[in-house]
Amino acid sequence: FLVDLSDMTWHTVAGCRRSAWPRHSRRSANSLAAWRQEDLQEPWLVLRKFVSEAERLLLLESAVTQMVKGKLLPNPAGPRRFFRRLDTTGGVDSLIEALTQRLELAVAELKGRPRDETLGRVCSYIDPGGFIHEHRDKYTSGPMALAHLRANIVVQMNQSGRPIIAGKTVPVEEGDVWIFFASHELHATAPVQGLKPRFVFGFGWSVPTGFILRAAGEEEKGQSAAN
Repeated sequence: FLVDLSDMTWHTVAGCRRSAWPRHSRRSANSLAAWRQEDLQEPWLVLRKFVSEAERLLLLESAVTQMVKGKLLPNPAGPRRFFRRLDTTGGVDSLIEALTQRLELAVAELKGRPRDETLGRVCSYIDPGGFIHEHRDKYTSGPMALAHLRANIVVQMNQSGRPIIAGKTVPVEEGDVWIFFASHELHATAPVQGLKPRFVFGFGWSVPTGFILRAAGEEEKGQSAAN
């Protein structure tokens, strides 16, 4: 699904429809692919222009400053990658908290869900030549079957650094946010090209495995159309 927040116009990808995540979280890659094929849904949600240009530039300035001051640490998952867990290092400022709350209102039924503590809110930096290897997040959710819902705000990124989820490139631009089940879907990037690094701010929540990923207000729009 694609949603443009600038004028609250809703754009649905052709051939896609809503569906809950499979209720059985332990599935093979083959069964996951079969589920996606049956339900004809891309396993992500994109909210267009989620942050204003002024907010994007503030996030960019923050990320660059953190990198210069050595607050972003090398990511052991791959070369030319750096990150900072903001929640555990005093990195959550008023803008990050405001964006967290905005996300909780922008995604249907997300408000009130527990925020992820495994990874938390993160500032991610990838130099040209770096990339994210294909993986699913290892997620310990306790006695209940929970999924890790991840939202990533695009601060600086060219097309080479776009996320790849379930083998498909997500068509995001700077200022957008993409949201998906990081604990269930394989995700990666190709090597970042060009001269500029890739900057992303990430946010996470623990949600039930039956959680339906949709933008807030979408259900009401569907009900109005049915009436």
